[in-house]
Amino acid sequence: MKMENKLERLRNGDIFEDLILAWKRLGRLVYNDKATDPESLERATGLLYMTRYLTAGATLAMELNDPEYPYFDRWADRSYSWGIDSPDGLYSFACIKGDSTYRIFGNRGTAHQFDIEIHSPHFANAPNYVRTGNLGFVDMQTEPDGSVEIILSPEPPPDDNKHNWIQLAPDAESVCVRQFFYDWENEQKAELSIEKINAQYPPPPEKPEVIVDKAELLIKWLDEAGTFWDEVIRTFMKEPNTVTFLNPKESDWGGHGGLSYGMGSIEIGQNEAALLEVTPPDCHFWGFQLGSIYWESMDWWRRQSSLNGFQAKCDSDGVFRCIISARDPGVHNWLDTAGFSQLTIMGRWLHARDFPQPTIKVLPFEEIDRHLPENTERVSLNERSEIIRSRNLAVQKILGL
Repeated sequence: MKMENKLERLRNGDIFEDLILAWKRLGRLVYNDKATDPESLERATGLLYMTRYLTAGATLAMELNDPEYPYFDRWADRSYSWGIDSPDGLYSFACIKGDSTYRIFGNRGTAHQFDIEIHSPHFANAPNYVRTGNLGFVDMQTEPDGSVEIILSPEPPPDDNKHNWIQLAPDAESVCVRQFFYDWENEQKAELSIEKINAQYPPPPEKPEVIVDKAELLIKWLDEAGTFWDEVIRTFMKEPNTVTFLNPKESDWGGHGGLSYGMGSIEIGQNEAALLEVTPPDCHFWGFQLGSIYWESMDWWRRQSSLNGFQAKCDSDGVFRCIISARDPGVHNWLDTAGFSQLTIMGRWLHARDFPQPTIKVLPFEEIDRHLPENTERVSLNERSEIIRSRNLAVQKILGL
């Protein structure tokens, strides 16, 4: 679009109207949803989803969209969850451009999984983007004290920096740092900064037409990405109480490289429970979590709505058995539905050699014990309270100031 046309859209207010209309179109996915009761808790949370998804889009498109003076900020958080982001994950995002050189530096921390990926174009164009660069912690060279420097550039740096180099494609426009924590209480998050090499400070005043471009990207996020996520969710809701793991070649196009995503949905009554059973594969990381029907991660800091391979307790036969219910069943492996009857569920196998498929069985809450081994680990209400208190404090440490 020509600059004069962008300025005209700003002058006559069309860009504001189009942004409002895009948000209203997103709202129709909620209030025209025939899969939920209009008076249900599920439908009411659609209002929360709309404001949170708008917040996420505004953060990505309007704020984290300056490749000349980038900075890292979270692109998914407990206050604006979307895309069923992992409770174990800390997602940091910055804007870049493929013809420039950037330096990421600081301390790598001790997160169980650490990965940097490049998107072409900017991620807010989802689902119309691809991952064009990647550097995992296995290939990353760090100093004994944890300090690290990574170069992003179109051309290779000097030989002594090639270990920590990600080549930028010409259309690269964003970078994401993913950290996955297994031991929430003891692992330390990274402390990283990013800068464009040879940037001159202070930056020049922002141009009106550039702000219009950012608003156009936000509209695209609300329309195209919002519709895409909704279509994916509805696919899995057609077959409730199932979860299907995909080969990473099928499922990691827009997510974590080497990660097999297991996607599904749960539908149970308040006096029912779902029993999930699977033998986890040999892999670097695994976990399960519950989400809303809008693919928002459930409250994972004040409830036990997720478990990873460090937190979970497999039975003596190596099987992970987990109870999904609104009431506490008194077993260690419980995923709390928080009173929802319709939910989504996500599993993750990272760098696994095989991809076992879980089974899910719905049963009356009173019959749970009949389906569990005698040595399944139990917890009291007081023990549960302390477990969740520790989760809450650990999350504050990871996400806090």
